[in-house]
Amino acid sequence: MVYQYQPLNLVEFFAAFPTEEACEYHLIRVRWPEGMVCNGCGGKDFYRRIRTRRVYQCRYCRHLTSPTAGTILHKTRTSLQRWFLALFLIASDKRGCSALLLSKQIGVDYDTAWAMLHRIRHAMATRDVQYKLSGLIEMDEMFIGAPTEGKKRGRGTEQTPVLVAVSFFTGKRGGEYMGFAAMRVVGQIDTTTVVAFAKEAIEPGSRVRTDGLSVYPALEKHGFLHDPNPVRRRKAHTVLPHVHTFVSNLRAFVLGTYHGLGEKHLQQYLDEFCYRFNRRRHHDELFDRLLLACLEKDEMPLSVLTR
Repeated sequence: MVYQYQPLNLVEFFAAFPTEEACEYHLIRVRWPEGMVCNGCGGKDFYRRIRTRRVYQCRYCRHLTSPTAGTILHKTRTSLQRWFLALFLIASDKRGCSALLLSKQIGVDYDTAWAMLHRIRHAMATRDVQYKLSGLIEMDEMFIGAPTEGKKRGRGTEQTPVLVAVSFFTGKRGGEYMGFAAMRVVGQIDTTTVVAFAKEAIEPGSRVRTDGLSVYPALEKHGFLHDPNPVRRRKAHTVLPHVHTFVSNLRAFVLGTYHGLGEKHLQQYLDEFCYRFNRRRHHDELFDRLLLACLEKDEMPLSVLTR
């Protein structure tokens, strides 16, 4: 049995989670729709919750099971109510949520809010990596960061290169519409990195449309159909319209919410944007979807976040 995502507005959220116990019950229901499972014997019969700890003792093997064990919420000093509110605020605002704003909204210090956000972004990335793009794909590269003073923009600069792939499909009237997207920060744009990204993000046999750059024909040798579409004298956005629309939305997201991004954690911010974009048609269910993503992500110490 799979948990059925529930749409939730602000009024419904506060009505559903008035206490820490209500949050814990919902967490268990999302993680184990058919009942919590003992980590020791696999049983589903537990004594009442231990009052001073967030654990339940199995009636059969006496093993103690925590509903947050193995998730990013385990051993957190922040209450589940604050975690739930953070997830709801992040899920409900399409523009994203900065650590400074989150710290003020849920009443925690900046460092706590920053760590929460990055743990959630890691959970988003882990959830998205379970899926691959398929069918018709556009692939291109973009460059993020301020250009070196006095030098050109784009290829050949010191900006951070990012590979972008966007799936699309043809509608009933012949129009093309965007499907899903994936992005990867890379060290350089060459054949090796392009092929590695394609294998990671795209199903073999998919048709990949590119601008004809010399690094892309190698896709043909690795199970992909390559559709080179050189720009020449045309405008780039007419050759790869879906990638350019996606990148335009990404730049608005970055500038509007984060006012620019550093290279160190750039991939995590791109993962967040992709996660939102790929679920844009299920926006009212995003709280439940995001909670489940956090429950499927392993524990993550602060040392991992600050590398």
